[in-house]
Amino acid sequence: MRPPFVSVPLATGLKWSGLGWHHEEKMDGTFRTRNVMGCIVVGEQMHNYAFYAFDILSFNGHDCSQFPLSERIPLLDTLALLRPRFCIGSGGEFLESVIARGGEGVVRKRLDAPYGVAWEKCKRSQVFYCRVADLDPSRGSVILADRDSGEKRGRLPLRSRFEQVRVGSILKVEAFGLTAKGMLREARLDRDTENSWLVSL
Repeated sequence: MRPPFVSVPLATGLKWSGLGWHHEEKMDGTFRTRNVMGCIVVGEQMHNYAFYAFDILSFNGHDCSQFPLSERIPLLDTLALLRPRFCIGSGGEFLESVIARGGEGVVRKRLDAPYGVAWEKCKRSQVFYCRVADLDPSRGSVILADRDSGEKRGRLPLRSRFEQVRVGSILKVEAFGLTAKGMLREARLDRDTENSWLVSL
């Protein structure tokens, strides 16, 4: 039920138009499915326990996942759930406004497509592929280097996941770009899926 996304660079997202697309803010939570009044909805569970519903899979026991999004949205709205901010107009302008106020990014979906088809996401953070250059067991963290160039990218706490890596492991990391010294800015493990952060051992 987890929808597949195609990630696009920020430069591409900022050029998104609005014709035929629904744009909604990507919340910084965890994917969840819920049964609400006999309807199956999907959304993101936030750290503060708020739940943002962004789509619906069944309505009153009837599968609606193959309906176009333009028909699923009104069904979802009848449940009066908390929803992410959205825009039908210029996706690029909407993305710019979300990023300007500190949001994570935007997901866009075709209005004529069924659930999970032709979904794209653009986030303010960038994705970096890094090699574990060294381990620090005392702090549960690793020292990262760029996978290709070998340039140092700084330290990353792994906490409970520390035992899952070794020197040479390739990690998929998100960060808000690089500092002037080439270090990852506010780095964290990729969270597209539960295991997407560990590319290889």
